[in-house]
Amino acid sequence: MELTSLTDYGIRVLMYAGAHADRRVTLREISLAYDVSLEHLRKVVHRLAQLGYLHTIRGRSGGMTLAQQPETIRIGDVVLGLEHSLQLIDCQRQPCPLCGACSLKAAIDDARGAFINRLNHYTLADLLGHGTLHARILELEPSP
Repeated sequence: MELTSLTDYGIRVLMYAGAHADRRVTLREISLAYDVSLEHLRKVVHRLAQLGYLHTIRGRSGGMTLAQQPETIRIGDVVLGLEHSLQLIDCQRQPCPLCGACSLKAAIDDARGAFINRLNHYTLADLLGHGTLHARILELEPSP
């Protein structure tokens, strides 16, 4: 299983905003720091704001901050909010002659649930609490 870039960048944006909790961060700043397309990040930030993870302010002195405390942002919930589908197999895409008798889909669904449950053991605060990561984010210097 591979998470989409939307989810990857979404978690990175939350980490960046969380590491800079003392101020608003901008799309441009994050785009330059991570060397990611500004337009792609715009979609990511929009979705994070819709989900209630970011508070955004438009305009010249705008930017974004976390809308929740890092301790309350569970990584599994972020993944579920950002991923369009975590369905790993689709028995109906090409009708399978085993459909209805096969237990593979149930096993995979169970594993997917365990994956999300395990991710929910971690919060944004846990990720940022790793001193090396927090320091590295603060060291990121956006290149012009």
